[in-house]
Amino acid sequence: MSEERLRILKMVEDKKITAEEAAKLLSAMDSPASQGKAHWLKVRVFDRDSDKPKVRVTVPLSILKIAGKLGGKFQVMMPEEAKAQMEAKGIKLDAESLENIEQLFDELAVNGRYQLVNVEDDEDGQRVEVYID
Repeated sequence: MSEERLRILKMVEDKKITAEEAAKLLSAMDSPASQGKAHWLKVRVFDRDSDKPKVRVTVPLSILKIAGKLGGKFQVMMPEEAKAQMEAKGIKLDAESLENIEQLFDELAVNGRYQLVNVEDDEDGQRVEVYID
């Protein structure tokens, strides 16, 4: 069984999603339309001189898509610099945009990995990357 499927089942076990939501996720993974597209939103935090991330956060895009379909409201908290970089790339994360999150991710993920944000903090010597993979 794939790592992605195990993660979905673990989310059901931990009561983070319902069985119905899991069924939708598993079905979406099997659809031919999902082949060749990105499936994950990834956040990585690195120390300045390291290629090995010290923090890794990986969220299945399908979870975010389902949340958007279910009318979930997201409170987006991110540094102003990151927001500016995303807006410069044409990405706006307001309530209206998040309601259309499925379309947004499909467009960004069409060719696989897409870097959303790459922020370096000179004071703390850290780098944060947010991307779709």
